[in-house]
Parts: sequence; structure tokens; C-alpha cells
Amino acid sequence: MAQQINLFNPAFRRQRKHFSALTLLQSLGLLLAGIVAFYGYAIHQTRAMAQVADEAGKQLKLQTAQLATLTQEASPQGRSRMLEEEVARAGARLKQREEMLATLRTGGLGNTDGFARYLTAFARQSVSGVWLTGFSIGGDESVLLLNGRVLHAELVPAYIRALNREDVMRGRKVSELRMTAREARDTAGTAVPGASGGAAPASAPARYIEFNLTALRGAK
Repeated sequence: MAQQINLFNPAFRRQRKHFSALTLLQSLGLLLAGIVAFYGYAIHQTRAMAQVADEAGKQLKLQTAQLATLTQEASPQGRSRMLEEEVARAGARLKQREEMLATLRTGGLGNTDGFARYLTAFARQSVSGVWLTGFSIGGDESVLLLNGRVLHAELVPAYIRALNREDVMRGRKVSELRMTAREARDTAGTAVPGASGGAAPASAPARYIEFNLTALRGAK
């Protein structure tokens, strides 16, 4: 008679592991975080690549424009245009100089002979005891300003009468005359300009009169 032996033991049976709801939620959270991180990285890389492509496009446009300009300048048409522009600029400069020369010839700027004749007149009518410190003449020569110094007040009218003998000074009337007494110590011991007595002592004050004269041409 055969005997059967049952070797099956439920304890050795593989048990199925069941995940809890918390474990599933944690797994889903990790998966979602990974997807978000990857998506953010992809966006960052895409933006960087787009910026690089944009800069490359700008550089390409700039280089293309420069190449077109160089090509145009190197071409016969470009050289011809540059030559025409240079000729036009030279013509404009020549026209300006011709207009200026015409203005000078017609006296449009007033005095065209310079002021040398005034200096010559001042040099010819030198009066002892009178020296000029400056003068000014307007562009149309209608106003003459004289600044100077004299040793004595009566020398100013004498100097004016002497200047009236010059052609460039005729027809002018004195519209203003100011005289101010001055006193300055000559520490170097040199003579006062216009004085005839030689050098003054170092401690003696130099006395003079400063005058400012305005003479108008055609004044009534």
C-alpha cells in the first residue's frame, strides 16, 4: 500500500507586499518633482540657445551690411559717388571763399584797409607827457575809444588838437571824456613815461592823470 507525504507548508508561500497610500503618495511626489526639475532645465537651456541664436543673427546682419558697404565702395559706382561728393564739398568751400572775397572787396565788413593808418597817426602826433595805454575801433570805424595817461590835464586838449590834423581823425567829435587823477609809487626808480626830468627817486610817488576818450564819426 502506497503512502503519500504532503510537503506543502503555507509558511513557505511567497507573500505579496501591498504598498500603503502614503508610500504611493511619496512616490508620486518624487516623480512629479523630477518631471518639474527636468522641465525647468529644458526651458533654461532653450532660452539660452535662443539668446545665442539671436546674437548670432545680429552679428550676421551687421557683417552683411558691412560687406555690402565695402562692396559698394569698391565698385566703380561707389567710387564714382564718393568722388562726386568730394567734388561737391570742394565746390561749396570754393563758393564760400569767393563770397567772402567779394564781401571784403565791396567793403561789406566795414574796414578793409586795417587799422595800421591809426597807429601811424598816433605815432606821428606824439606829444611829450602823453602816452596811450590802449585804443579800440569799431568794425565800421564810427566809434573810436582812446585810453591813456598824461602828466598834466591841459595836455589832453593839446593832444586832441594834434590828432585832428590827421586825415583818419577828421570829422570826429568827442562825445565823452573822463579824466582821473592817479598816484603810484615807482619802486624801481625809473622815469614816468613821457616825463622829461629823468628818473624819479624810489620813494617819490608818480602822479599822473588817466583819461578815457570816446570820439564819434559824424556826431553832431
